Amino acid sequence: MERSPYCTQAAVHLIEGRVGTGKTSRLIELAVDLLEGGAQPEELLLFAATPAAARTLEGRLAAHIDVDATPRVTTVPAFVLALLGTPEAVAHTGRRGRVLLRFEENMLMEDLKTSGVAPRRLAEMVKFLSRSLVDLEPMEGSWFYDEQEERVFSLMMRHMRLREAYREGELTRAAWDYLREVPEARAAASVEHVLVDDYQTLSRASQAVAGLLAASTLTVAGDPLARARGCEDYPAADGLEQLARANPDATGEHAGFSHLAAVVTDAVNRFAQDEALGAVEPIPSRANIVGTCEACAFARPEDELAGAAAMVAELIGAGTAPERIGVAAANRLWAGNLARALAAHGIAVSAPTRATVTGDGRALDTCKLARTVTLLRLTADENDPLALRSWCGFGDYLANSALASAVVEGRARLSLACGAIFEKEPSVLLAQEAEKVDAALDRASEICGGLASVRGITLFRSACQAVGLGEAEVPTGIAQAVSEAGDDADAAALCQVIEHSCTTATFDETGVRIGLLEDFIGQNLDAMVMAGLVNGLTLPRRYFDAAQMERDKRPALLAAEMAKTYLCAGKAKTSLRFTYFSEAPLATAESLQLKIHRVRLRDGERICEVRPSETIRAITGVYYHD
Repeated sequence: MERSPYCTQAAVHLIEGRVGTGKTSRLIELAVDLLEGGAQPEELLLFAATPAAARTLEGRLAAHIDVDATPRVTTVPAFVLALLGTPEAVAHTGRRGRVLLRFEENMLMEDLKTSGVAPRRLAEMVKFLSRSLVDLEPMEGSWFYDEQEERVFSLMMRHMRLREAYREGELTRAAWDYLREVPEARAAASVEHVLVDDYQTLSRASQAVAGLLAASTLTVAGDPLARARGCEDYPAADGLEQLARANPDATGEHAGFSHLAAVVTDAVNRFAQDEALGAVEPIPSRANIVGTCEACAFARPEDELAGAAAMVAELIGAGTAPERIGVAAANRLWAGNLARALAAHGIAVSAPTRATVTGDGRALDTCKLARTVTLLRLTADENDPLALRSWCGFGDYLANSALASAVVEGRARLSLACGAIFEKEPSVLLAQEAEKVDAALDRASEICGGLASVRGITLFRSACQAVGLGEAEVPTGIAQAVSEAGDDADAAALCQVIEHSCTTATFDETGVRIGLLEDFIGQNLDAMVMAGLVNGLTLPRRYFDAAQMERDKRPALLAAEMAKTYLCAGKAKTSLRFTYFSEAPLATAESLQLKIHRVRLRDGERICEVRPSETIRAITGVYYHD
């Protein structure tokens, strides 16, 4: 029988319990016990589900120990990205420790289209293959459903090796493969004590990597019901069970009492008792706290936005610190609306948004930031295959993918100084693409020559100027990262901080925290306002349309959304509010993609009836029926 990926040489200890039962506090307590027992800070490694959760966990841990004695707290993807960037890993894998940015992912998809697979089918296949990677599927031989899947996966991997980079979701699988294949690397990367919070929100690959890294003890905390997405997609909610099964000597403890206010605990219990989450038994509250919990209905969307902002203002007026208040939105659009509503009340907000470098590479005017980043990569390394591929793709409708295919197959290569170089006489198509590529690379070589002598913000501004990117067009997150890099930062350092800003999102220290429901994984708050909870926002409209989603697929989607609602609700210690609206003008309802239950004509205006989200039916008692 094949050995389970959850088998580990370390002694395993599991902390299980529902949201609000103090699992994270217990994890911190065990970490402090290890330090007080003689373990050195570098002998401990704590993993959280997201960068924002890691920052919160680090702050809570620091409150119990000296600042100088704080062990490393991070996420599994961040840890393995650094691991895969070591010289030993680069030599073994042939790839550098970096991930593709959004525009580079788009360029990869253009290259994969040469497989002949229809674009929509290709996107579905890439998503499926990505999930298979983090689920630790074999990815070889008879495992593939058909030859087409195998061909696309092989092509994708060849292009990734050409780029010497990783897709973000591929990182933990690559690290797992590397650590298993190179025992010396595993020994060098191992840490005596590994502690993992919100274990059930991690992918199977992340869970397995944590076990490989643990040398003496592996301590994990989790709640199987709270299977929301963490740093990666596709959380392995059965990970706790698999870990215990693969390690028969594992010990465990169960947190059976809630530390939330009794009324909040009752609400969380109602979610847990819903059939979508398994109808588990309720737990009692031991907190001697007077709390509040209510579902608040408003007439229209604008009323709900104003009402949610008024609730936050009321909480702040009652003495709750803004950074201890969370506002969870149904989607990014609704989060933006809520942020503006709060700003209208003079309330500062903090949102864990990530910077993005994107744009349509086919039109040079729409991808100026992407070209700027690519110029920085080429300035740092004129032989950077990722940057060479990207630069050659800008401005061409097909991204010069025929030439990229020739490079992958070894029939050609790219050089900043010499352009496209062929092993033998190219075809007419390749010759045409090579002509355009040569001109583009000549221009890049000229620009990079002028950038080599400058540093810091001046270097970034010069690169922007070379492609016509105005200072006002640079996203705030990237501009801030570049400014914090320092005046002596070279092109390689600027690329690194830009990549970091595109892969990391954390809440600021101050301001009301606002984000999606899953953004609150690992947060420790006093009050939570969960807004936009109507059918169509929290559950997508396709859920209610039999033509778009088969009935047998609905339960899984509902369970996933309810798990996020359950997890988010459990972050409120004393005050929990659910808000929704009951009607909207037809134009508004259509723009928001709401589930419209009935349309009435009122005073010459078409008004749509909408209902509270199916995810809070345990609170409102309102169910959707076909």
